[in-house]
Amino acid sequence: MSRHRIAVVLLHHPVTNRLGNLTTTAVTNMDIHDLSRTCRTYEVDHFFLVSPLEGQEGVVDRILSYWGSETAKEWHPDRAEALSRTRFLTDFDLVRKELGEHYPGLRLEVVMPDARPLGGQVGYAETRLAWSGEAPGVKVIVLGTGWGVAPEFHSQVDRFLGPIYGPLGQEGYNHLSVRAAGAVILDRLFGVP
Repeated sequence: MSRHRIAVVLLHHPVTNRLGNLTTTAVTNMDIHDLSRTCRTYEVDHFFLVSPLEGQEGVVDRILSYWGSETAKEWHPDRAEALSRTRFLTDFDLVRKELGEHYPGLRLEVVMPDARPLGGQVGYAETRLAWSGEAPGVKVIVLGTGWGVAPEFHSQVDRFLGPIYGPLGQEGYNHLSVRAAGAVILDRLFGVP
């Protein structure tokens, strides 16, 4: 198990659309369920869905309320337990604030994987090794939706991780769902080697 506290953020704003324009994406039920379960598998302490859209908060609240009910806990205890670590917040500054309150004095490092090759990206093995020698801190893994996290957010990132490639490398297909990418990323960073 990691010596660090771990949070995952599914960022719905600021992200880009297929044309590279700034946009906000919608929260999906599949992302909530699948990423919550993946986060629980890899001992992630917090999973935040971040969107400024008021209507999205209501959708997430209804889903999480059901999975927090006694009926859900009785019939699907594993799923209810995984979803108990999931929260909706309206912006990333609130994520920083909440984590700072939960873990006072611990250094917060924002890590962003990206399917696009960006300057300064480092590898997963290199990151895992670096973290093994660091004092305990809070690692915040930011996953983007749409066509990726908008450049406006990049100034908040401390470490950029590279794309996940299949057997054909950069020449192969590279368009994983955020749910699949999140599972691969967490396994590379925190899974059993």
